Amino acid sequence: MAIALTVASAGIAASAGLDNPVEKMIALSIAGFGIFGCLPVIWTLPAAFLSGAAAAGGIAAINSLGNLAGFFGPYAMGWIKDSTGGFGAGLLCLAGAGLVGATAALLLHHDASLETSAGGVGRAAPARPGVAEY
Repeated sequence: MAIALTVASAGIAASAGLDNPVEKMIALSIAGFGIFGCLPVIWTLPAAFLSGAAAAGGIAAINSLGNLAGFFGPYAMGWIKDSTGGFGAGLLCLAGAGLVGATAALLLHHDASLETSAGGVGRAAPARPGVAEY
């Protein structure tokens, strides 16, 4: 995930400094490769650090923060563009946010036992005696 976020940040930062539309589109395409490379991995993080209902809460937190970013991001980009007169500073802020995410991903400690435990997300809970299954 850290590598994909770094690629995304590099592409976004490069697009901020390019004036040629073809080069800018290539840089943004590279950024897209990094961004879409992160998406499948980020959803696995709660199960790597949490178990049971806490993992479900972790997934909900990722979804909530993503939705908030989707709402406030355009407003922040517009405010930065109005303040600076261009999109370059806003793109550099996005690239910086990607680098913060890459650093956070590198600092996380993985607990493999949570992914293989019987109570983890993605595994069936053990059958409880005396409880009818419908």
